[in-house]
Amino acid sequence: MKGGQPAARALCVAAIFILGGCAIGGGAGKSVTAPVAERDLLAEAARDVEKTKWRAPEEAPMLAWITGDKDDRFTKSDAVAYYVDAIEDAGGVNALFADADAKLGDAARFHAVAMATIDAPRVTARDVALVEECIQTLRQQREIYAAAASKLEHAGATIDDEAIDALQYRFREMVRALGKAADDLADRYEKDRTATLAAPSRRVAGAASDL
Repeated sequence: MKGGQPAARALCVAAIFILGGCAIGGGAGKSVTAPVAERDLLAEAARDVEKTKWRAPEEAPMLAWITGDKDDRFTKSDAVAYYVDAIEDAGGVNALFADADAKLGDAARFHAVAMATIDAPRVTARDVALVEECIQTLRQQREIYAAAASKLEHAGATIDDEAIDALQYRFREMVRALGKAADDLADRYEKDRTATLAAPSRRVAGAASDL
């Protein structure tokens, strides 16, 4: 996945963490020390991005797509309805924006860890996969927040369309930034892999397996 956020912004975020670890948004109380990120730190940051107030929608089985049969899976529409029910008595629209803002904070922290991982002793295929998985997760979350806002509006809530547009933009920008990070991690992984194939006896101190 190519293209994305301007390199200056990505470098800025990485520089902030290199100069001293800090916490961003929903990752309050947690810190990242660059330039070398521990493998479990990337996985931990990914889990923070994945946590939501709704269950993760389930993909339809391939057979269901072919036959058209209905199944009992928890769909994206179910997730939207579940989330709206969860926040209606806890602030409604205000709760939605607070949740979305905190999630973008988790994503910013994950992005910083991913950028720091580029400078780790070795990059693995799993590192690249984690970033790609989080990109898909954020895209899905963006859709659910937008659909939930629309559902709340239909129920009588006052929605600021410009605020929703701005929220959507922030999610898109974060996805672009993570796309660039995934590209850079993939390039680094390929270089490590090529070097290993060229010199199979060469061992990288502290390197983890690819899986």
